[in-house]
Amino acid sequence: MLPFFKTSLSAVVLLLVAAAELPRACLAFSAIAPPSSSQAASAGGIFAATLAEFKRSSIKKQLIKAANDKNEELVITLVDELSALNPNEFPTFGLGGYGGGSADEAPLNGEWKLLFTNAKDAEAPARTEKKTGESEADVAEGVKITTGQRIDAAAGECINYIYASGEKRPFDQLEITIKMTALAPSRVRLDFQRGRALNENAPLPFLKDFRFRFPPAFVGDVLATLKGKDPKVEPPAYFDVLYIDNEVRCHRTGEGKIFVQMRK
Repeated sequence: MLPFFKTSLSAVVLLLVAAAELPRACLAFSAIAPPSSSQAASAGGIFAATLAEFKRSSIKKQLIKAANDKNEELVITLVDELSALNPNEFPTFGLGGYGGGSADEAPLNGEWKLLFTNAKDAEAPARTEKKTGESEADVAEGVKITTGQRIDAAAGECINYIYASGEKRPFDQLEITIKMTALAPSRVRLDFQRGRALNENAPLPFLKDFRFRFPPAFVGDVLATLKGKDPKVEPPAYFDVLYIDNEVRCHRTGEGKIFVQMRK
C-alpha cells in the first residue's frame, strides 16, 4: 500500500504544478499566436493614421514654402492634396454656437495671418498703380503690408485687417468687420458690416480716422435671388473651409479664390 500511496501523492503534486503553470503557458502562447481580426484592424487603423499625419506634415511644409514664395500654381496643387487629408470634418463647429459647440471648441476661433491668396483685392487698398504699360497694381516700394484676420467665434464675426508701414504707405490701418454665419459643416456666409481706416498722413482731418458702413445684408440677398441663387445656400459672399488644423487653414471663396492662413 505504501508504494501505491507514494505514487498517487507524486501524481497529485505533478498535477498541481501543471495547473499552476497553465496560465503562464497560455499567456506565452497568446503572445505568439496570430492576431485576431479586431487586433489586425486596430493595428491597421493606427498605421493609416500615422501615415496620414506624415503626409499632412510633409504637404504643409511644402505649402507654407510655396505660399511664402507666392507660387500660385504649386499652392493650388498642394491645397487640393491637403484638403483630401483634412483632419476636421466640422470646421464651422462652435461658430456662433453652430452645432451646439462653444467658442472654445470652434476650430475657426482666434487670429490668423494671411500667407497667400490669389484674390488680388485682398490687399488692394494698400496697392499703388505701377508705371504706364504694366497691367497689375503692386505695393509701393518700401511699404510693408501685414494682412490677417481675428475671428470671434462667440460673437460670430471677424475683423479683417491690413496694417501698413513705410514712408509711402497709403494708410496706417484698415479694418473690416464681417458677420460670419455657418451654413454647413464647412461653409461660412460673410456679411460685410462696417469698416475703419486710420491714416495719420491724411490730407484732411476727417480722413485720419474714417469710419464707414456697408449696405445691409438683405440687399445682397435680393441681388443673389435676381441672379437665380438661393442666399441660404449660396449667399453673395462665402467661403468653404478646405483644410484646418491647429496651425494652418485653407479656404476657397464663392468666386473660387484660394486663401492660405496660419494661426498666430
